[in-house]
Amino acid sequence: MVKVLVGGQKHLSIPNLPRNSRHTLIRPKPFPAGRYPIEKIWHPLASFIPWQPLWGRYQAIHSFNRIVYTNKPWFLTFEDHRILYRNPKNQAEAAIFELLNNRLSLENCQKLIAISDYAKMRFIKRIKGWNIEEKLIKKLDVIHPNFPVKVNQSKVYQQQQNLQLIFIGNHIARKGGIVALRLAKKAEKLRLPITIHIISELGHGSGVPTDFPDRTKYIEDLKLLNLNNVVFHKNIPNDKVIELLSQSHFQLMPTLHDTYGYSIIEGFSVATPAITTNICALPEFIRHNENGYILELPINDIRHWADWAHGEKTKTNEYWEVLNSTYDYLAEQALQQIKQFLDRSDKREHYEFLSAGALAQAQILHNSQKQNELFDNLYAAAAG
Repeated sequence: MVKVLVGGQKHLSIPNLPRNSRHTLIRPKPFPAGRYPIEKIWHPLASFIPWQPLWGRYQAIHSFNRIVYTNKPWFLTFEDHRILYRNPKNQAEAAIFELLNNRLSLENCQKLIAISDYAKMRFIKRIKGWNIEEKLIKKLDVIHPNFPVKVNQSKVYQQQQNLQLIFIGNHIARKGGIVALRLAKKAEKLRLPITIHIISELGHGSGVPTDFPDRTKYIEDLKLLNLNNVVFHKNIPNDKVIELLSQSHFQLMPTLHDTYGYSIIEGFSVATPAITTNICALPEFIRHNENGYILELPINDIRHWADWAHGEKTKTNEYWEVLNSTYDYLAEQALQQIKQFLDRSDKREHYEFLSAGALAQAQILHNSQKQNELFDNLYAAAAG
């Protein structure tokens, strides 16, 4: 049995670790404890923290979105290129950044694990031309996040009930909740038999990627939470989220930017198909008319929404007009897709096909039992 220290971003680690490991996984507390971890002072400091718990020894480290300075065998799992230290402000930072990035090429760094082909692509683009590029690519692999599969058969579509859609995302605009609300408004006008569940903390505005920083622009959209065909859930436990997912016909995530989309896989684990966009990693596991529907956005060479503005450009009226029209464009696309589904003469059979495709995706690529064995073998080999 191996003792493995787990470090870095907790939210990323949960779906990318063995769920029932035969080894001992140790998660140390942040240093210093409290609201202000040491990386708030200077981000690279977190890489130098001696994680050794005083009360026990360990044989390996599995780090998430963070390069670590260690002589122990270690693995790095990441969601895009941002784990690399880049854009130094002075010569001292440049030297530290190079030192830390070069840790990835040492033999004790056993494997670089991208959670998607999108993450792998972003990483390879970032290291292009580096003198350690070849070494890093040799140890680079893709292992998709894993979730327990909770059902063993696809769903049956009951035509007498409203079509149940569910949106999950704390960032209501970026993740596609504004699109979901506009869809609800359009559906109500057409008297379509649709109910949309919204699970969100309603985070939006300044500091959220793709959002318009002025929150007042979203006031009218958020009033749509009171529509008769919208059910708003603010904070509910994960088991209740899974229950709602299992009761829904489709998960709706028309996002403008999302490096992965864990809730989609949780939906697949209960055989719920998804309606989402074609950005980042999403097309890797959502296939149009097989396990859900894809809404098309214009994208660039790194699979990002092509019209996404950054910095001061996000504050312009022009950017709000782009966002506003994009929210409406996606809402209209989703509406047409749902109308097309409701108009099908074979929608019962078609839905069962989509549901079976969603469940198969969870069983084949995201199965926690298979990933459990894979990681356990990696840890054993590293410690041996």
